[in-house]
Parts: sequence; structure tokens; C-alpha cells
Amino acid sequence: MARTPATPRRAAPTKVSKPFPWGTALGSLVLAVALIGLIAYAAVNQGSGVRDIIRNPDGAIEGVAVAEGKLSQNHVAGAVSYDQTPPNGGDHNAAPQQCAVYGEPIAPEHALHSLEHGAVWITYNDSVPDDQVEALAGKVQGDPYGLMSPLPEQTSPINLSAWGRRLSVDTADDSRIDDFIEAYASGPQTPERGAACIGNTTTGAVQPAAPDGALEPSAPAGAPGAPPAPGAPSAPGAPSAPVAPVAPSAAASPAS
Repeated sequence: MARTPATPRRAAPTKVSKPFPWGTALGSLVLAVALIGLIAYAAVNQGSGVRDIIRNPDGAIEGVAVAEGKLSQNHVAGAVSYDQTPPNGGDHNAAPQQCAVYGEPIAPEHALHSLEHGAVWITYNDSVPDDQVEALAGKVQGDPYGLMSPLPEQTSPINLSAWGRRLSVDTADDSRIDDFIEAYASGPQTPERGAACIGNTTTGAVQPAAPDGALEPSAPAGAPGAPPAPGAPSAPGAPSAPVAPVAPSAAASPAS
């Protein structure tokens, strides 16, 4: 019987060792390190930049003057002589000035109590044009801690005051105005943070107040020289911007 020829065996394939993909591995490592660094940078710098205005406004806003030492907070009756115009701290009346836009000067004794509650008080002199006064009013209207009034005798065209803080600017389009309001309206400098900015609604000289801060009878909200009561609609045809500043002779704040 004839034998079937045996099938020749195939030789085992020769193993070829491939080089390790060092280039790919190195590229992946570089990308991973870069990603980790990016995440770490974001974590460390979270809240930096514009948020520094909130975290450290005294150092983040150029030109802010900070009062030295602790400012007195006594409630006193009658007029007070302050060492700067406008003042941004010190003894004051027991009744705060209600936060609003006023077209006539207000008593600093009332305004300082508002600052103690967290208000930002914008004052301006006669050199500020009407359109800029309107622009400033737009930044204050509707803000529960916004206060604005003319102050003809102040040296700087525009001053922004918070408790123990002051910023002087020349024009209403200065970007630091918005920064100051954002940082200091009920900001970290506020001695009585959370207290409402409501109270006296009259303009002119300081009003007599009882020890608990309740005003003696005076002009009601909505009377000439006083803003509308909170939440009350404006009278038909009433201007949204404050009236023109009064002459310096009518100012109530003492010059310094």
C-alpha cells in the first residue's frame, strides 16, 4: 500500500520585537502633566481677578483711602463737626438716612448711620454735568444700600464713601465706581452688616431723633425734598434723575 506523503511542517514564524513607542508615551506624559498643572492653577487662582474686588477690595481698587484705626460709632443729637467733607465714619445721628437718590444735600449725621449699615454714599459737586448726574443716579436707584446726594462744597467732583473708605473720581464713567459699589455695598467693612438702610427721608439739616433712632415728626416721604416711600410708584411725569444741585449756601454739611 502506497504511503501518502507527509505534509511538510511549516516553520514557526520568526518573532519580531517591536520598539517601545517612547514618543507616544512621552507625548501622553507631557499632556497629563500640563492638564494637572492647569487644574492646579485654576484651583489656586479660583476667585482671582475681578473677584479680588470682593475678597480684598482695599488692595484691589486703586485710589481707595482707608481710615486709620477704629472709627467712633456713638449716637449723638444735633450737628457734628467732621474733619473731612464728606465724612465716612464717626459719631452720627441715631436715625439713618433712607437709601435713595436725593436732589438736595442731606445731613452727614444721618448719612453716616447709613454707612454704618453698609450703604455706599455717592456725592457730587456743581462741576458734574447733568448727564453724568443721571448716570450716577442709575447706579444707585433700586439698590437697597445705595445713597446719593449733591454736596457742592466738596473738592473732588465725585466722591464715593463707605464706612471708613473713600474714593474720589473726576467723571461718572470711571470704572472704579462700579467696583467700589460692588465691593463695599454691605461689604466686609460694614460695622452693622445686615441692618436695613431705612429711616430719615428729609433733606437739609440733621433731624432730631429719639434714642432708639425714631425720628421726631417731620416731612413725610414724598414731600418736597424727600424721596418717594419705598415701593411707591413715581408720580406721573416725575423725572427719574435727581434735580439740579442746589447752591452752596443751602448745603447742610459743614465744610472742612
